[in-house]
Amino acid sequence: MTPPDGQEPEVLAGEGPGGALVPSGPTCLARAGRPEPRRPWTGQDFVWWHTAGVLSSVRRGRRPNPVSPVVDPVRRTFAADEVMLASCDAEMLVYRRGDATYNPSRGLFLAGGPVGLALTAAFFGGQAYLNSKRRKAAEADAVERWRHLADARLTVSTHGIYIGTGEGIMPVAFRDVQEVLLTGTGEVVMAAANSSGSARWKLRAQWAELVLVLWSAQYMPEHPQVAGSAWLPQDWFLHAAAHGYEV
Repeated sequence: MTPPDGQEPEVLAGEGPGGALVPSGPTCLARAGRPEPRRPWTGQDFVWWHTAGVLSSVRRGRRPNPVSPVVDPVRRTFAADEVMLASCDAEMLVYRRGDATYNPSRGLFLAGGPVGLALTAAFFGGQAYLNSKRRKAAEADAVERWRHLADARLTVSTHGIYIGTGEGIMPVAFRDVQEVLLTGTGEVVMAAANSSGSARWKLRAQWAELVLVLWSAQYMPEHPQVAGSAWLPQDWFLHAAAHGYEV
């Protein structure tokens, strides 16, 4: 990883809105001979830049350094030389049906006279609308899809991930992971197995791409999303060079 020529590497000030990394120094400007920037350099670009640096280090057999402004004090579980690299807020999702059920109203409302008849019609008309909404919601909830399981705190290390919730911390070693697939920016689907069984979940987190490249470098170097740099936008290397950040 090479910072812009003639400049000190920018120090990350911390987490901005949504947990995005933000630089503390001025924006890097393109110099003569470099392509002109076509869009701003963002916090997400810093995440990708540091992730690419970790990938380069691991591929060269070097020990990577922490990359996020804050790394939670999680105790090493997998190896004595394990390095905690990054921590961030995360969301866990599982593929399942929902829990909603359709319960139409069984109530009865009757009133006499012109005003009473109007109120009765309004009541039943409103109940029909509410029942329709409930029925549609229940039908949608019966469909299997990725659904929120828990808000969590993710810590990524050189040897695995630690998922912290209100119930505790779940360590998942990369050696137990069978699949990591990037499904969007900051979003991966993972599958892992151990002596107790197997599980698949979706993880939405700022450092999701870091999880992908670390696991791939160690256990699936031929992963198409990593070997072909598909985990980055197609023009990202040119974009980084335009801002003076070379990988």
